[in-house]
Amino acid sequence: GSSWVAAFLCFIILLTTAGNFLLILLIVTQRSLRNTSNYFLVSLFMSDLMVGLVVMPPAMLNQLYGRWVLRGDFCSLWYSFDVMCCSASILNLCVISLDRYLLIISPLKYKLRMTSCRALWLILATWTLAALASFLPIKMGWHELEFEVWSPNVTSRGDEDQCRLLVSLPYALVASCLTFFLPSAAISFTYCRILLAARKQAVQVASLASNVATATTDETTPQVPRAPSQPAAGSESRRFANKHSKKALKASLTLGILLGMFFVAWLPFFVTNVTQAVCGCVPAGFFDVLTWLGYCNSTMNPIIYPLFMRDFKRAMGKYLPCCRRSGEPRPSAISLSMRNSNSGPRAATSLKNVL
Repeated sequence: GSSWVAAFLCFIILLTTAGNFLLILLIVTQRSLRNTSNYFLVSLFMSDLMVGLVVMPPAMLNQLYGRWVLRGDFCSLWYSFDVMCCSASILNLCVISLDRYLLIISPLKYKLRMTSCRALWLILATWTLAALASFLPIKMGWHELEFEVWSPNVTSRGDEDQCRLLVSLPYALVASCLTFFLPSAAISFTYCRILLAARKQAVQVASLASNVATATTDETTPQVPRAPSQPAAGSESRRFANKHSKKALKASLTLGILLGMFFVAWLPFFVTNVTQAVCGCVPAGFFDVLTWLGYCNSTMNPIIYPLFMRDFKRAMGKYLPCCRRSGEPRPSAISLSMRNSNSGPRAATSLKNVL
């Protein structure tokens, strides 16, 4: 059974590492992807890459051997990186949702508000908060259940040493609120506002298209007999409205998938972590499964986010034949999917041309 577990965990590690590294390389090498919005994606993929390179391999050894096989001094260092990288990944998701919210709500003012300097400051604040929630408390011993311990984060069971982070209830509550519960509330709020804004824009576009078609018919009817092109114009307006209604539905599904994957991956772990700090009644094997479920969020991020970004699909189409399309997609009037910072002006131009 351990061979199958080892093969599965190795596959997760390779997929996480390769996916995040390739997307970082894609953003760096493709000029069309080097924009302010993608700075946050690079930060997200970097944190997930560190999860795959630094956090997952020792966790796999712990899972397979049932004990800490590395040096005892590395245990606290590894757990510090574990908390920092996972916290940075969650906080980067929060910053990305804020960036998308600003782009959807006010696309014309987006470039003035979200400059490269401000984006870098947000990324620096994200990593600083993740480091303060991990290295500082663990180094100072603020997370410990008691003031006197044998060795930081290492519990002895017979002749075998287990590297497990045993935290106190105050540390579990403060760290969980700063790195999960507050960011998840912000992510839910911004994505719900994005969804409402997308539906509102879809209704406005449908109403505008219908009014334009009606006005065109009213202007041409008193002058000339009804031409065959008039029904075609109305049909084109209806198709235009239906297209954006479908885009609103697609946006709803996209946001549902993003939020669903995020909460499925991390909510059980943080609830169990607080429960473990309260009663200490959670089995170690069950806690390990939830920990790996949280790690898998770093595996899914480089798959989910580029899947709904048209610019990433175009860039990947240059290297992967399966990502190429038969024709170039027409510009959209509403930026519902994850777009870069230049999508706002193009949307207005597309709407003007179509109408």
